This record gives sequence, structure tokens and C-alpha cells, in this order.
Amino acid sequence: MGLYRYLSWITHVISVLILIVIPVYTVSSVPTILAQTDFVTILLNIFLLMIELFGYLFAFYLFYMISSAFQFRYQSIPQYQRSLEHPSFTIIVPSHGTPYSVLKKTLEGTLKIEYSPYDIIVSDNGQDPSVTGQLKEFCEKNQIQFYHKPDTRGFKAGNINAVLDKTSGDFIVILDSDHIPVPNLLTEFSKVISDEKVGYIQAKVLYRNTQRLYQAANSILYSQFYEVFEAAKDQRGVVLFNGTTGCFRKNVLVEVGGFSEETLIEDIDTSMKIISLGYEGRYLDFIGSYGLVPETAKAQVAQLWRWAHGACNILRIRSRSILSSPYIGWKKKFELILNAMAFFSGISIVFLITLLAIMMLFDIPFLRSEVLGFHMGYLMPTLVSISYTLAALLAIIWETREQNLIIRLLQLIPFYLFSLGAFLFIFSGVIEGLLLKNTPLSEKSVWNRDIHAIRNSIIALCLSGILIVIGIFYLSANFSLFVVGGGFSWLLAPIVLLYEELFPPKIEKGHQEA
Repeated sequence: MGLYRYLSWITHVISVLILIVIPVYTVSSVPTILAQTDFVTILLNIFLLMIELFGYLFAFYLFYMISSAFQFRYQSIPQYQRSLEHPSFTIIVPSHGTPYSVLKKTLEGTLKIEYSPYDIIVSDNGQDPSVTGQLKEFCEKNQIQFYHKPDTRGFKAGNINAVLDKTSGDFIVILDSDHIPVPNLLTEFSKVISDEKVGYIQAKVLYRNTQRLYQAANSILYSQFYEVFEAAKDQRGVVLFNGTTGCFRKNVLVEVGGFSEETLIEDIDTSMKIISLGYEGRYLDFIGSYGLVPETAKAQVAQLWRWAHGACNILRIRSRSILSSPYIGWKKKFELILNAMAFFSGISIVFLITLLAIMMLFDIPFLRSEVLGFHMGYLMPTLVSISYTLAALLAIIWETREQNLIIRLLQLIPFYLFSLGAFLFIFSGVIEGLLLKNTPLSEKSVWNRDIHAIRNSIIALCLSGILIVIGIFYLSANFSLFVVGGGFSWLLAPIVLLYEELFPPKIEKGHQEA
């Protein structure tokens, strides 16, 4: 634990230094840029500077989060006492298009929970009569309340809200239809919720379908979220609900009008609304359920598209209410806004590499100072890469998984490369989210965008190829190797998508949550 204290201090110092660099870098760069006489040179360098500043901000936040995650692990975490009233729970399992075999395992798991009192409600808005019929029959046999919502309006949030008034528990547990809960889940929740200021709790989730390399690598994304980011946010009470295995005070959900039906990531949106009212979101460092990662790369990219869309949607519609909230301080406000901007980080790197290639092609200089022979333009992408990689490494070290550590670390390579390439596929999600297109309130909105894998992958491969060729052709120029590396790093995602289109993996069809 002494090592974690030391590492927390080091990473915190790094985050502070990055924060200091931002104004210094800006002040030193702007006069150099404006001293130029060529308008295009000035314009492109100013655009690059804006991208860099956001990258610095994101690098600061990542190191700050890593420092807080270290702090979470070295501090003596208080042992919460069970509340005296022995709280009652209602578990809501929303379902849409999930295969019955998957649903059955989930519901069998909920029936094995060792706690009393609690009840279970299944809210189904699926359009397959055979699945609905089997599900209803199973629920009737096992004293589970069943409700079928005839439409999909509001998607998952609408599905949950449809049964909120049917719940009898003081606390509402949301469990995705593909997540099998552990028997002592409610017992662990009951130890935390006695604190009145806690609006909801997020338990940790582990994923069980990681047999294929793609799935194993993809699970690092989720481990990173829980082991690093959620643990870090617990220090400030700004933990965000991740859609499943979370416990809410019913009266708090009622106070915010139920789950948000305005964005495609109702979990994050609802979290932010609750925190803005002065409640805390807390993290339970305990595996509460075992779920399923997306079965294919296409499904993962579609999910990332939805997350990017929803985050940008939140940024557009919630920023004012978050910033004007009288219940939280500026630090929490700043953190919530940064969370909504998270997907800009990867996209900013895409823009940075592409813009550098264009500037190399037309011999436009990247106007930044050098320190001890080091071009300062390299600093931002270096800091972002180190912080993101460090977060992933820590997630692998801290996660609870019976797998050889060396093998798990090797899986970091495809995870990192696929993550970088996936950003090429979510631009439309960002744009539509900011423009309030395809929201749950839109007439023709969709949940996970069914991307055109072949067309988009070919476009991505062409872009990567062009960057590689430009970088190699101008190999003597600054940043040529950076551009070449960027081009190669984007290849994995489109190649995997194309491979899946040509050789579809054998999966159980219809797995979708809405």
C-alpha cells in the first residue's frame, strides 16, 4: 500500500504539471503562429493548437484519475454498516431482443440471490412473440412479475420507467438481461445504502464470454472502466452508472423523473442528473454480476457509436443545468463536463494525425518551439498515449480474472490498436449527438447504429493507406514516423470488421439490449 501512496503522489504531480503546461504552451505558441504571413499556415496551426489543448486537458484528467485510483486502493476503505431497517429491493430486468436461453440464465441467477425481502420485475419490449411467450411462462412459474411493453419508445429507459410504479422495494436494482448476479449482491448493496447522501451504487462487473482473442481484448475496455475510472470517481462521489448491476434509491429516481429518455446512454445521463441534485454516486469494489461483451467487432463499434452519440447529446442538453447546479462545486461540474467530452479525445488524435499529413504534403510548417532538441508538438500525443496505456495496464493488474498475466498483457496490444481504429467509425455518432439527431425522442431513432462494415472499413483502410504513403514519402520531415505509425495503428479495426463480414463468427443471434 505504501507503493500505491507513492505512485498516487507521482501521478498527481504529473497531472498538475500538465495543467500548468496548458496556458504556458498556449502563450508560447500563439505569437509564433500569428507572426506568420500565410493565412493557411496560421489557420492550420491554430486548428492544431486547439486539438493539442484538448489533448492536454484529457491527458491531465487521465493522470488525475489514475492518481485517484491509486488513492482508492491505499486508503482504508470504510466498512459500511448494514442499515437498521433492512432495506427492501426490487430488481428490474429490462429486455429487448435477448435470446431466451440468455434471459433464462439471468433470471435463474436472480432467483438464487440470498436476501429477503426482494422481488423481481421483467420489463420486455421485444418484438419476437416466441421469446415473449417463453419469458412470460418462466416468470409465471417462478413468481416473477412480467410486463410486456408493446412499443420501444424511450428504448431501455422507457422499458424501465414503464414498471417503476409497479415496484415495491425502497431500492431499485437494474440488471441487464445478459448479466447473471452473484448470490450476495443485495447483501453487499445493503451495506452502503444506509448513507442518505448516496443516490445510487455501481457494483463491479466481470465478463464471462472472453474465449476469442477479440472478446478477451475487448474486455480490457470494461475492466479499465471499473478498476480505474469508477474507483477514481468514488473519491469524489461522481461514480457513473454503467447500465447494469447498479442500485438506486427509489425516491431519488422519482425525484429526477425516472431514467432519462432523452439520450441513448440513459445510464450516464441519469447519473449526471442525480449528481447535479447533490447526491453521490458510489462504487462498490465487488463483482456483482457476470455479463457478456459484444459478440462481434461490428457490435462493439455499434455500441461505441451509441456511447459517443449519447455523450455528445448529454454535452449539448445537460451542460447548462450541470454548470448552474447550486448543489455541487465547480470541481464536480468540471468533471461531469469532461466525462461528456471523453470521445473527443480519440477523435482529436485522428484529426491531429490527418492534419499533420496534410501539412507535410503541402510543406506547411508545424510551428512549435523545441526544448533540448525535442519538438513540443510531440508532447501531447505522448502524454495521452502514456496515460491511456497506463490505465489499461492497471486495469489488467487489478482485475479479478483467472488468466495468465503475461497472456493478458499481450491482449493489451489488440485492445489498444482496435480502440484507436474504432474512432474512425464513430464520427457520425459525435456529429448527430451534438446536432440532437437520432435521439430517443426522434421519430426514426435507432439504438445501436448498424454500421456499413464493408463500405466504412474500405474507407478507413484507404485513409490509413494514404497516411502511410505520405509519411513514408516525406520520411525526412518532422512527424513522418508519427504519421506512419498512426496510419498503421488504424488498420486493425477495419481489417477485423471486414474479416467478420467475410467469415461471420458463430454466435447466438438477436443479442441486443434496449
